[in-house]
Amino acid sequence: MSVQPEDRTTIDMFSSPRRGRPKSSPYDRRSQSRFNKRFQRERDKQRGLQRLEVKIDGDIIDRLDEVAGELNLTRADVISLALKQWLHL
Repeated sequence: MSVQPEDRTTIDMFSSPRRGRPKSSPYDRRSQSRFNKRFQRERDKQRGLQRLEVKIDGDIIDRLDEVAGELNLTRADVISLALKQWLHL
């Protein structure tokens, strides 16, 4: 019988008790990251968002960061607003 990292009920069935601060999650960091990414994708999908990957010059990114800081928005929000204005949406 083997222990799976995702198994919450038997995760420490075969290990000896450890001293110190207990883990905040029974999963290792890699599993936590995978779960978090999946849940984030599901939340975005429910909100009607879709992923888009684009390669842009560094100068444009720097200016986007400046504008985002001035408007107190995220870079994605600034890009979204600019595209909506440009596409007349």
